[in-house]
Amino acid sequence: MNKLLIALIAGGFATVAAAQTAAPAAAPVTKAEVNKEKAKAVESVTSKETDTTGGPATAAEQKANTAKSKTVPKSTTAQKQADVKAAAKNSDQDAGSRATAAEQKANTAVSKQVPKEKVNLGTPAAEKDMAKKATP
Repeated sequence: MNKLLIALIAGGFATVAAAQTAAPAAAPVTKAEVNKEKAKAVESVTSKETDTTGGPATAAEQKANTAKSKTVPKSTTAQKQADVKAAAKNSDQDAGSRATAAEQKANTAVSKQVPKEKVNLGTPAAEKDMAKKATP
């Protein structure tokens, strides 16, 4: 029995050792084969049908737009400063914050007019009343 056990353990070690050996290496790929694969990839991309009609038309439009934009006079520093001041004066943020401040003032005044409830929490009646108000 001991000899059988030793033989099984030795066989297990042998299979583990055989499984860890490197597989036979594949044939190395040559540069010519790599270049052929790259050429096929490039050819497949370049052989696809492309629409080249948009290039010259777009270039002509861009040239016309550029010429048109150059005829518009540049604004002076005084005009730029006036635009900035007008934008700051009429900004929506200021109007919004003023409206919010007025709204807050009105809400505060309303909340001060509402009488506060005095609750005696130590009594069972008050606890029942609070539980009744809490349930929908």
